[in-house]
Amino acid sequence: MQPDPAPSVSLAHHVNLLCGALFYAGLGWPVVPVAPPGAPVARPGKRPLVRDWPTAASASPGQIKAWWERWPDANVGVVTGRRSGLGVLDLDPGKGGTAPLSALESRVGCLPGTVTVVTGSGGAHLYYRHPGVPLLSAADVYGPGLDVRGDGGLVVAPPSRHPCGHRYAWVGGARGLCWEALAEYLADWPVGQLAQLNRPAPPLTSSSSPTESPTRLHPAAGRVVPEAHREARADAIIRGLSERIASRPLGQRARTVYWAGARVAEHAAAGVLAVKQAMPMLVSAGVAAGLTASEATHSANCGLRASEGLAERAA
Repeated sequence: MQPDPAPSVSLAHHVNLLCGALFYAGLGWPVVPVAPPGAPVARPGKRPLVRDWPTAASASPGQIKAWWERWPDANVGVVTGRRSGLGVLDLDPGKGGTAPLSALESRVGCLPGTVTVVTGSGGAHLYYRHPGVPLLSAADVYGPGLDVRGDGGLVVAPPSRHPCGHRYAWVGGARGLCWEALAEYLADWPVGQLAQLNRPAPPLTSSSSPTESPTRLHPAAGRVVPEAHREARADAIIRGLSERIASRPLGQRARTVYWAGARVAEHAAAGVLAVKQAMPMLVSAGVAAGLTASEATHSANCGLRASEGLAERAA
């Protein structure tokens, strides 16, 4: 089944919210109408307009058209969890910007690149395939502003409008998304990596005594990072980003280089690695994957600048 064409988000006054809702329904993602900014309700822009929305959410074109005939300005909410097959990592810049994500990846390695939405507030939604096991929706799960939208959850989707006036938008657009190709776009929820956060910390030993050699504080994570480990960690991060670029199928490599450039900016802001160390490696990985040098450089630099812009907006 082919979904309706993805809506354009280039001109706000031309955005068709109904078209967006039907597009997501065509992907098998149940949707609900969400109160638009300025509506006389609590949490306008994010509150569903239908009762019992986790159950009422629908992928039926008839039901969706009826909802948007009643509320033509409604934002589009996509239900996460088992019903849609989605697990979303929600980055809220109001609680720390990109620093918590950088701190998380410093602990567990680079998360898989996947379909991403830039939110109206300047945050990001990372769309993953649901792991098939319980994935509870909760706030600050992996650090300040790193929320999980899973079972019983909801995300506001493009081309919805945030109360600040900005639109939600897909990174790189969503025109290639279709039901048959979802597996190529959505990465698996990183169960193994995130499970590492539940492991107990190693016990203190004489070698980890605070009277030993001085250490340097990781500015994002607030945890002690031995200076001798920093170079190895940077190398591991860059290697992981390069391997991710190489593993993506044809047609997704420029987007992955963009994503990798954004990750470099986050780690650089956290003091984990240097931009001048990482960017040539990303460009080389992009060229090895089939991009031209100019394409790889442009994608990496665009991702770098976009992430730096998010950090500045959150500051």
